[in-house]
Amino acid sequence: MTPAPQGKKFLQGKVYTFLMLLVLFFPFFVLVAEPKKKTNSIPTEIPNDPKESEAKPELESPKPISELQFKMTGMVKTDYAYANGSVLSFGFDNLVAPTMAKRQIQARDSEPRSGIYPTSSLLGTEISYGTKLKGIFEADFVDVSKSSIGPETKPRVRQIYFKYTPNTSFEIFMGRTWDLFAGVFPHSFNSSAFMSASGNIGWQREQIGIWYKVGKFKFGSAIGTTGFHNDPQVKINVERNSMPTVAARIDWLPTTNLMFTTSAIGTKLKVSDPYSDSSRDGSYLQYDPSRSDPNATPVSGFLQKESNRRTNLTSGGVSFGFTWKWGPLESRGEVSYGANLNSVTASSISQFQSTTYGAEFTDSQYGFLSGSYFTDAKTNTRTKYNSPREVTGFLSFNYEVSSQFGIGIHGGVSKITNPEVLIGADYNQLTISRSDSFQWTSNPKVMGAVRENQNYGFRMYFDPEERIRFFIQTDLFRTYYKDVDRYSGQSAHISSYDPFTGVGELRDPGNKYVRSSSLGEVYSIRLGGLFRFDP
Repeated sequence: MTPAPQGKKFLQGKVYTFLMLLVLFFPFFVLVAEPKKKTNSIPTEIPNDPKESEAKPELESPKPISELQFKMTGMVKTDYAYANGSVLSFGFDNLVAPTMAKRQIQARDSEPRSGIYPTSSLLGTEISYGTKLKGIFEADFVDVSKSSIGPETKPRVRQIYFKYTPNTSFEIFMGRTWDLFAGVFPHSFNSSAFMSASGNIGWQREQIGIWYKVGKFKFGSAIGTTGFHNDPQVKINVERNSMPTVAARIDWLPTTNLMFTTSAIGTKLKVSDPYSDSSRDGSYLQYDPSRSDPNATPVSGFLQKESNRRTNLTSGGVSFGFTWKWGPLESRGEVSYGANLNSVTASSISQFQSTTYGAEFTDSQYGFLSGSYFTDAKTNTRTKYNSPREVTGFLSFNYEVSSQFGIGIHGGVSKITNPEVLIGADYNQLTISRSDSFQWTSNPKVMGAVRENQNYGFRMYFDPEERIRFFIQTDLFRTYYKDVDRYSGQSAHISSYDPFTGVGELRDPGNKYVRSSSLGEVYSIRLGGLFRFDP
């Protein structure tokens, strides 16, 4: 049979691609081609606050359907922040957006600190085209890696997306916006953190999704990117993670002042692939099985194959939340549970753990065991990945004493339910003041992985005019870090023990008060004001 010419192959490929795209986008063409109906309702906004969804249409004369409309949104906000010790803003040692207390591993961690931060100011715009299409751009100036604003400060994209509502029941959205998962946010003037890593795990994500409204229910679904992508390098758990996050959400609004919501998210998180990771850099480009050790035994060959296997971790979780307003009192709350949530949402404490089988056994409560078998176990360098499971939740209240004055309280907790899989701090370094680090949480051997984080606070605000607000907020952060089990409890008193010979040796556990405490506790206060210029 004569092979097809290259030109025909190319043409066949093009025709096949065109047909597949036609099948994929046919449902959207049907929506667009749907006969237009006149309606007095405005498009559904899918707000966080259920009362906004019942907004009445403005009594204005209708504008031409093709007219572009522009609105500027945002606020100018500045806070003075004080803390009686060191806090971490998503792992960085500053007061820009504190999420947890830092473990005292530097002599200066116990010193008070303060600063003035205008960086959480927002600037955005809404571009509408008729009543069915809207684009949103929003940015702030927060850089959690820097302690202060400078001439080199750049805007940080918070939201950049558009939504299309062909009718009042259906919506398509594409871009970076608030995550479909865990969509309830607490009341807080720490607006660049919003109790992240202490009860609240919702944030923003690049997504493509839909909303569908049926009566008092809203159903949403979206795919999105994984992880927290904040540097220019191609990350194995972001771009090279071939499976996106898949999220679903249901909102129920039984009344205009009450909403219940539940959501779920999941993905197969790719964390390692020895055939293509950076460990291959400087080695052969294409994998060649003939390069394997020819003298390998069946056992060693099997172990080599296992060590080169791609590692995917099932990651994700579920959440249940509510918002409720009763007269001047408003309450919000949410509870979530999942595994490797910080590797998916970047706003929790359960990031997947990477260690070796030997290090895991050495740091366990049985690390004092010796002898041929146990010595070999301690020297095992095969990589192991563990999945921490986390339960987290928050509750916040806001009470309007008058039209100008209000008070509120908030509290939240995040806790690892299987702390035995966490990596502990290097025991031999806990008596030494450490050198500065760029991001303290990037290496859990320094402080230990976070096993529990708590945040409790009180706030007050005063609105002298319609668009201006002055506020004060206090927060107490209590953060517990993981220490290795080898030097705790009875294991701390045993230097070594060989169960085969019955020979052992005791050790002096030393004075625990000269070592860094696993509990970091910091009190902070924020005092500031903001001017909103939303329409």
